[in-house]
Amino acid sequence: MIAPSLVLNTPRLYLRALRAGDLETVLPLRTDAQAMERMLEGVQDREAAFQTLKTFEAFWETQGVGMFGVFERENDRFVGEAGLMLRPDGLGLALRYCFLPVARGKGFAREAVTEIVNFALGDASGEARVPRLIAVLSDDNKASQALAEDLGFFLEQSFYRGRQKMLVYALSADFWQARQRLADYLVAVKASLA
Repeated sequence: MIAPSLVLNTPRLYLRALRAGDLETVLPLRTDAQAMERMLEGVQDREAAFQTLKTFEAFWETQGVGMFGVFERENDRFVGEAGLMLRPDGLGLALRYCFLPVARGKGFAREAVTEIVNFALGDASGEARVPRLIAVLSDDNKASQALAEDLGFFLEQSFYRGRQKMLVYALSADFWQARQRLADYLVAVKASLA
């Protein structure tokens, strides 16, 4: 079970667990064809968006992880969604995100996703909420592939959805935490040499 007030903070953003009561907040995203073009559920009307939010809330309550609304700290403006959900095709717990077109190209996805991966897989101290994440990306989504690879996800498999080739990336908590420990060690070594 997750506290309704769960908030993650980054330098420019805050991420708040999404609930069914967030319909008016997310509707501009969920009804935008450009924003939802790569999402499994596609564009949604009001009722479909509400049902999706109910699913998000239930997932938070049962799994302790889920989808966040992403907001700019400076002006409290909603810019997108990012988080974790089980894929309906049985591939596993997947990282997913989508942003309003006006928010793209600003590094918000990288900032939000990095914080979510750390929340889910744990920091260098080893506190993981889940053992493993996947990210399913179309083979033409080079920006998301680069982000996944930068975070340490590795290409595990591929499949076709119709004519579109889909790539399945994976990242384990053990690998993520080892990377974090290495980064902390390198920072300490650099500081000791200064």
